[in-house]
Amino acid sequence: MPDYKGMFNSDFGKSSLLEDEFKPHYEAWKADPNAANSSKLLEAVNPVVDSALRTFAGSAASSPTVRSKAKLIVLDALPRYDPNRAKLRTHLMVNLQSLHRASAQETQIVSVPERVRLEQHRLREAQAELADNLGREPSDGELAKHTGLSVKRLAHIRKASPVMAEGSLKGIENEDGEEGGTAVGVKPRSRDDTWLRFIYHDLDGPDQFIMEHVLGLHGKPILPKIEIAQRLKLTPGAISQRASRIQRLLDSKEDLAPNLF
Repeated sequence: MPDYKGMFNSDFGKSSLLEDEFKPHYEAWKADPNAANSSKLLEAVNPVVDSALRTFAGSAASSPTVRSKAKLIVLDALPRYDPNRAKLRTHLMVNLQSLHRASAQETQIVSVPERVRLEQHRLREAQAELADNLGREPSDGELAKHTGLSVKRLAHIRKASPVMAEGSLKGIENEDGEEGGTAVGVKPRSRDDTWLRFIYHDLDGPDQFIMEHVLGLHGKPILPKIEIAQRLKLTPGAISQRASRIQRLLDSKEDLAPNLF
């Protein structure tokens, strides 16, 4: 007698709902979700992003900040997509409904000192809790996920401004592991905030922390290599290696996504 065990599982009869126009880009990204494949997939779903901006963002639809937020929402939503349950367009549109909130923040900025004080307290508690759990200082990306605050809001809470131009890690690339290596050598360059956010979003916590304290992102102070190493509990040589890799990603925009951002 044939063994029918397992034939009537939950996936029986299911077929992929992934649209043909997205399929090659999604499958390439699924196999290897690197920056190049992410860029190509984002470009493929750009019509969906445009539709969501018109539907959910209202008067803020043309804002570069809101468009960048939409792309980050897409990147966050992609790992949760199941082709057997929905079309990719449907999945993305459901997640992009949160643009309502981004649009409101863009068009209605209200200063509430008491709220800031409460958020400062919340931020301090979250930072201490994450540092205890991780065994190192958390990045702003990790703090944002833990608190539900955006990295932009974290910068506002800190009431500080970057003291050097964003966009290069040249001052930390030496591999000698010595205690020097401050960010004094950072070379000013034209800011590309969207590309910076795109690269930042794709990094792990320690790399995000390095990016923040070398470039002065989100109001973070620029720190010497030895102090970054101490805070992350890594060697200065490891910090240099990570910084060099991040710099290559920052410099790869023209190769990976010349027209995307």
